[in-house]
Amino acid sequence: MKNIRKLALETLLKIDYDGAYSNLEIKRTLQRFPIKDDDRRLYLTIVYGCLQNQIYLDYLITQQSSRPVKKLHKEVSEILRIAIYQLYFLDKIPNYAIVNEAVNLAAEIQPQAKGFINGVLRNIMRKIDENGREFKFENWDNEKEALSIRYSVPLWIVHKYYEAYGAEKAEAIMPMLNEKPPFTVRCNTLKTSKEQLIQDLQQAGVEALSASFSTNAINVTNLGIFESNIENSRLYRDGHFSIQDQAAMLTVERLNPQPGDRVLDMCAAPGGKTMYLSEIMNNSGEIVGRDVYGSRLKLVEQSASRLGCTNIRLEEQDGCEYSPIDEASFDKILLDAPCTGLGVIRRKPEIKYRSTKEGRKALVKIQSTLLENAVRYLKPGGELLYSTCTINKDENENQIGKLLIKFPQLQIIPDEHGSNYTYTSPLMEGSDCFFMCRLKKMDVYE
Repeated sequence: MKNIRKLALETLLKIDYDGAYSNLEIKRTLQRFPIKDDDRRLYLTIVYGCLQNQIYLDYLITQQSSRPVKKLHKEVSEILRIAIYQLYFLDKIPNYAIVNEAVNLAAEIQPQAKGFINGVLRNIMRKIDENGREFKFENWDNEKEALSIRYSVPLWIVHKYYEAYGAEKAEAIMPMLNEKPPFTVRCNTLKTSKEQLIQDLQQAGVEALSASFSTNAINVTNLGIFESNIENSRLYRDGHFSIQDQAAMLTVERLNPQPGDRVLDMCAAPGGKTMYLSEIMNNSGEIVGRDVYGSRLKLVEQSASRLGCTNIRLEEQDGCEYSPIDEASFDKILLDAPCTGLGVIRRKPEIKYRSTKEGRKALVKIQSTLLENAVRYLKPGGELLYSTCTINKDENENQIGKLLIKFPQLQIIPDEHGSNYTYTSPLMEGSDCFFMCRLKKMDVYE
């Protein structure tokens, strides 16, 4: 069987240097190699731990190395990150064993760096023995910079969280961005009830508790037999539930689609929200699910078949291209727009290191075009739910502000707290950070 740390090293190299996505690369690796459950957990812990804490790990390396991390050979920097992550964050493996594993890995991959890696790691071990592992925030004059380093969130993103949530909430959210998100499933009410699904999950050996933030959400606190392969479980295969975060569910609930409505999901793939629209509408009315990539629509089709959603029509179409035939033809529109994803960095931690100004500007332009088309597609009296999984105001409030100027017939429908703009966060039952705004296209006679 392949060495787990070497497997983690290979995965991290592909993510950090070849642009691979963590969720896809990890899935490929686990499919290729038969790994025991304990080793699988260690592999996942190391890979996600190193990605989540990369800035902090590099900071620790620079304290003990005369060479900047960026000038180290990529294999050397990754081996150090893997070892230091274990030294600082894991407590079941003896420190000497961690160092020996790292040196042995270097001997196989970068033998000339053995002595350097050994020296850096032993200096770090001495530092831990002398000072412990605690990060002393009181030693920093700039609290945002300290948060950025300790929780490995680039400084500009820290500022965005402060802007979106305010200082108190932002500081509480920062450490949660490196925690494992809760495992939440959505009950498919076309096939079962929430109460019955909780019983069925518990009978299958899973700890299931009703969530309160979203109507049909269930938190699974212990995956039990599902941990190895949840997709092979009978309840999943029979379409009794889907895996979805509560914030994503809330976007559909806020749109409040009704049986008989004609609904457009402008960016449907991979289909979680499309399916929830169908479930809430009880397979009545029509949902048009569109995506620019036909291959991704196949995932939506597969989900619809598994869940028994029969009122969905899928179309391969670029939402940025205006379709005159759709003018004023939908009762409800869900636009969960492509975005920077800064609210879901717990799930895809590499996102926080890859965002560029040019990329953000391009996304803002796409979002603006999608929003304008969506307004034109709404019937008078129809409603639009705009959502993103980011906390960047240029993609959120500022987009809505520009839209209201261009389309004065639009009116914001406040949420249940009276707020025009809704932000979710891990402070709300561990949910992802989503933004949403519900708009109504007023009839000219109103």
